[in-house]
Parts: sequence; C-alpha cells; structure tokens
Amino acid sequence: MTQALTPRRIRILYRMVFRIMRQYAGRDFLPLLARLSLAGIFWRSLLTKVEVAKLFSYTELVTNEHVTDFPIERARLRLPEFPLELKSSTITLFENDFALPLLPANVSAWLATLGEFVLPILLVLGLFTRLSALGILAMTLVIQIFVFPEAWWATHSVWAVLAIYLAVQGPGRISADHVLGKIFSR
Repeated sequence: MTQALTPRRIRILYRMVFRIMRQYAGRDFLPLLARLSLAGIFWRSLLTKVEVAKLFSYTELVTNEHVTDFPIERARLRLPEFPLELKSSTITLFENDFALPLLPANVSAWLATLGEFVLPILLVLGLFTRLSALGILAMTLVIQIFVFPEAWWATHSVWAVLAIYLAVQGPGRISADHVLGKIFSR
C-alpha cells in the first residue's frame, strides 16, 4: 500500500533534502567550486599576459645508460622554466589601457601577473585561502575602479561575491587549510 504525500511528509522530505545539501554541498562542494571558479578566471587572465610556450616548456634532465648498445633511460625529471616572461603587448596594455595612478606600467603589469600566477594556485590548493581571496578581491576592485568601471554587473560583482564568500566562509573541508588546521590543532 502506498502512502499519500501529505503536507507533513512533504515538509519532512523538504527539510531532509536541504539539510543534506547544506551539510555536504555547503561545507564541501560549494567552497571548492568557488575556489576553482575564481582561480580559473584569474589563471586564464594570466595566460593572456605571459608567453605561454615559455611558461609550459620544460627542461629535461635525463640519465642515460647503454646496455649492449641500446640506450636505457633511467630517470626523467621535468622542471618548468622560470621566470615568467611577459608578452610585449602586456606592458603596452598597462601603459595605455590599464594605466594605474601612482604605479609605473611595468610595475603594475608584473604585480598583476604575479598575483594572477600565485593566487589561483593557492586557491586551487585551498592554501591560505582567506588571504588569497582577499588578494583576488583587491585585484577585482582595482580592475573595477581603474580599468573597466563599466563591468561591475557583468563580471566583477560575481568575482567579488566569490572572493568575499571564500574570505568569510573559508576554503571548506576539501582544502590544504582544513588538513593543516587539523594537524596543527592537535
């Protein structure tokens, strides 16, 4: 015999579903999604400022041995080549379109590039998440005020909300911050 869906049962089902969503999605999935989304935005911006081929090229350190005239590769270590190399167009953009008061174009270009390199990595790892989110929020506000003042409702408001959410709520349980917090709280 099937039981009818009474208003009381609907309320119980409603509360159960949203309690589970709040417990798991709100504490685990939502902060992770916010971190990855914000990191992706700023990482893609970084890729427009640097020589991508240089950033993702590798130096190979290989130890070769020969056995009966056949080379045997024992180990391969791939190291990314650094430092980052700015595109010439990046400096031009910061001289003309992205000009900030009080900062020379090359300094602001490097600060933005380094911020877009370091902060997304920290957000993805969930390491120093609150500080990284505040750094992203500061970058967003600088972009909003000095570079693209007309873009608040289109994009910057979303970036700001994500950054404020992470700064207030923290990185969630799927993060290095959470793991390190458990280790150091013992």
